[in-house]
Amino acid sequence: MQPATLSRRLAEFVVGIRCDSLPSETVHAVRRHTLDTLGAAVAGAAQPEPRAAFAAGTAGFGPGGHTAIWGTANRASPALAALVNGTAAHALELDDASGCDHSGAVVVPAVFAALDLPGCSADETDAVAAIVAGYDVGRRVMEASGGYDGHNGAGWHSTGTCGVFAAAAAVARVLRCDAATTAHALGIAGSFASGTWAFLADGAMTKRMHPGHAASAGVLAVEMSRAGLTGPAQVFEAPWGGFLATYGRDKGDPELLLADLGREWRIHRSSIKPFASCRGTHAAIEAILGLRNEFPADAIERVTVTVTPTVQKMCRGKGVGTVVDAQMSLPYAVAIASLHGGAGIDLFEERVRLDPEVRRLMQRIDVEAGDGLPSNVAARVSMTARDGRSAARAIDVPLGSPGNALPQEQLLAKFHSLAAPVIGAAQAQALEQRIMTLGTVASAAGLGEATRHSANPRTP
Repeated sequence: MQPATLSRRLAEFVVGIRCDSLPSETVHAVRRHTLDTLGAAVAGAAQPEPRAAFAAGTAGFGPGGHTAIWGTANRASPALAALVNGTAAHALELDDASGCDHSGAVVVPAVFAALDLPGCSADETDAVAAIVAGYDVGRRVMEASGGYDGHNGAGWHSTGTCGVFAAAAAVARVLRCDAATTAHALGIAGSFASGTWAFLADGAMTKRMHPGHAASAGVLAVEMSRAGLTGPAQVFEAPWGGFLATYGRDKGDPELLLADLGREWRIHRSSIKPFASCRGTHAAIEAILGLRNEFPADAIERVTVTVTPTVQKMCRGKGVGTVVDAQMSLPYAVAIASLHGGAGIDLFEERVRLDPEVRRLMQRIDVEAGDGLPSNVAARVSMTARDGRSAARAIDVPLGSPGNALPQEQLLAKFHSLAAPVIGAAQAQALEQRIMTLGTVASAAGLGEATRHSANPRTP
């Protein structure tokens, strides 16, 4: 008898997840990350990337469908809704990180879309179990394919490449698929795995699309499996063409795909963002904010930010012609934190990016790669003032990390600041109450409806 393949073992694990068997802190994490994702998506719905995705999807596949497009009055088919909602969730760079990488923008849209698929009889406990499954599988695939540094360093954007497995696992669990169907869906998902870091060269919009595509492809992978399409049984471990060999090159480690399965839930490795920029910039922003009173912007002679080689490669740029450019730029993040005392989404608008004062300060900021930092979210900041004074600050675990969680009141404040201007304060409050008790209602009906803006549809 042949041993079970990796995808089959993952599938059996996914099928067996039950909400009532999960630790209470894991269920609470599901609620926090789901609410955070919905807030980011509702606010991001008006951005050009999700609008383009909706227009293109409607033109290409035709209008119709009953799945909510969050933050709008529009509806679409489940797969198209997953594409648009996932793109919207990532459109402001305020969605969670450190999962597959951006797990929330992949998993939550996929789960909500799956609730509208034919034959779905899921309740809220299934939705909770599915979100846990998605976060777990997506992160495990990334860890097994070289980890963040190895996989992304090879040019792949793990949100898209690893996220599609997260979405497929989550959708299969929502639909209560058996292990065989789930394993085939994971195999099919491997053919959808895509997304590279080429957008860094010119700040292209494709970055925003990667989680949406992963979410949508996960929906399609499960539906194809349910329709009888088979996927490769050895999608992960095949020596030629297997995901780990192809996307992880020589850094893949299949044992990490199953390590501590069901004992250490990977959602607890994800972070929630307090700032609207790449997670790799947050430690430096915190450090600058801590030094700001003693070293105001006009007193700065030089700032050196030391980060890991991966973050230096991603975030050293000083060109900020697009919002994506600015959100991926450590010099820009440090400059606005020093000048304006924060890094909210309003500080990435064109008026700020073109501000000569911001541009001048950016030229005095250097980003170096260093050894000995504990992770890609850590940073060392050293500063010299015009009068000769100097200071240094190290941040290893920035706010929002698993070891330094964003306080509940800040999480809720962030959600309402994003959602209330779009769907109204009363509807945002109702959505908060529904999500923060997710798993306690027998029916999952109406979850997506609470995200819609019925009075002012945003169409392309």
